[in-house]
Amino acid sequence: MRPWLLSLAASVFVCTASIVAHAATPQDGIVGVWLTERQDSKIEITKSGADYAGKIIWLEQPERDGKPLHDAKNPEAALRDRPILNLEILSGFVFEGNGTWSHGTIYSPQTGKRFSAELSLPRQDRLDVKVKDGIFFKHVAWTRVSP
Repeated sequence: MRPWLLSLAASVFVCTASIVAHAATPQDGIVGVWLTERQDSKIEITKSGADYAGKIIWLEQPERDGKPLHDAKNPEAALRDRPILNLEILSGFVFEGNGTWSHGTIYSPQTGKRFSAELSLPRQDRLDVKVKDGIFFKHVAWTRVSP
């Protein structure tokens, strides 16, 4: 075999193994883009240090009356002019093992409230979002759009 071909084959193998190893990291399973249950927005989840966070990267209806939607229901008046698009709504999630991320919060621009939440990944293409509101829990399912 020619030396350059052997070198190329080795490089491809190392790169492929590296990509597969990274994708197989359980704690990074939620990283990617997710379509919300109502299919009206897409959330991009990323990792920063040991924490995971998510922001709105697409809205089905990004404008109202020809103007971009803003965080109008935020309890802090100074934050009400923030655009909804690119708004961080998930923060502080930590991998707990067994396909679960907890200790995080989810912000609802529709209500202006932040809730405790837990994320779980029963399948690679489905993210279960468990939101706690007082003593009540609400479950919604998001669908993976891209890794």
